[in-house]
Amino acid sequence: MNWAARHPILMWTFAWGVTGAALYISGVFNSPRDGPLWVALVDGAISWSIAGASTFPHQLRNSPKRWNVLCLVIWALAYFVSFALAGFFGSLSAFGDTILRLLLMFMGWSIGAALGAFASTWLTSYDSKRRRSAIVAGMWLVGFFAGSFIAFMVSFLAAELAKLFIGLIVGIPAALVLGFAAGSALGGFVASAIAISATRRQLQSI
Repeated sequence: MNWAARHPILMWTFAWGVTGAALYISGVFNSPRDGPLWVALVDGAISWSIAGASTFPHQLRNSPKRWNVLCLVIWALAYFVSFALAGFFGSLSAFGDTILRLLLMFMGWSIGAALGAFASTWLTSYDSKRRRSAIVAGMWLVGFFAGSFIAFMVSFLAAELAKLFIGLIVGIPAALVLGFAAGSALGGFVASAIAISATRRQLQSI
C-alpha cells in the first residue's frame, strides 16, 4: 500500500491498461457490442478504485497515511459515471461519426474522474474545501481529457501492431487485447501525470 501511494502515476497507468483490456474484451467499441459487459464494468471499477485510493488522500496535505474505504467507493462510482457518460455521448446519433461526438465522449470520460477527484479532495481537506476541490477537479478533467485523446489515437494502432508482431506467439485475440491495453496505459500515464503534477503545484500555492 505504501509503495502504491508513492507511485500514483504508475498505479493509474496500470489502471488504464486494465480498463483498456476490459473494454476491448467487452467489445464496447463494436456495433453491436459482442462481448460480456460485466468485464468492462467490474475490472474498470476495481482498477480505478485502487488507483484512486492510492492517490487520495496521500497527495493532499493534512491527510491520514492510509487507504480510505470511502475513497475506494468514490473512485468505483467515478468509473461508472465516466463509463456511462462516454457511452451516452457515443450513442448520440445526432452528431453522427464526427469529431464533436468523439470529443464529447472524451469529456464524458473525464467528468467522472473530475467528480472523483472533487469528492476525494473534499473529504481529505480541512480548509478551503470548495476552492481546493474545484481546482483539483479541474486538473483531473484536463488530464483525463488529454489522456483519452492519446489513448484513442494509440490503442487501436497498438492493437494492430501487437497482432502483427506477437500474434503468432500468443494468438491473435490475446495480441489485440495486449496491444490495446498498452495503448490505453499510455493514455493513463499522460492523464495521471498531468492531473497529479498540476494538482500538487496548485495545492502548494493555496
